[in-house]
Amino acid sequence: MLIVKLSANILFSIIRVGLGISWLYQGWFKIQAHFDISGLVPSVIGNTDSPDWYKAFMENIVGPNTALFNILIPWGELLVGLGLIVGALTLPALIAGIFMGINYWLADMIYIYPIQLAIGIVLLLCLKQANYFSLTNLFIFFRTKQRNKT
Repeated sequence: MLIVKLSANILFSIIRVGLGISWLYQGWFKIQAHFDISGLVPSVIGNTDSPDWYKAFMENIVGPNTALFNILIPWGELLVGLGLIVGALTLPALIAGIFMGINYWLADMIYIYPIQLAIGIVLLLCLKQANYFSLTNLFIFFRTKQRNKT
């Protein structure tokens, strides 16, 4: 039974790091390419696959605030990636990644995002195993060790 638990911890930790690398790469690519969402807004508004409420969001919220979203999207992806790679704030990173994946799906951007979304949901369901080999657990381990010394 111990081998199965250890195997699950290793497997889901590797998957978490892999997903983190994927998000980090996407964010870094967008930063290097000087990401600009302004061209995507009219595309989503004219898209027949996106829901009307999402088109309204893109037109009324994203459209007038493209400068903000040009910063939020690539840096959000980069930070999600870093959080998942090192295992710091894994739950918020997964939630943010899932949120971004849903938005990409609603915008009908089918690239790697549905795969990232599915993997993020699986990791969220297996959070304990995915977070086993992480900076957070390392911190908890040393803090517990320090408390036991005193």
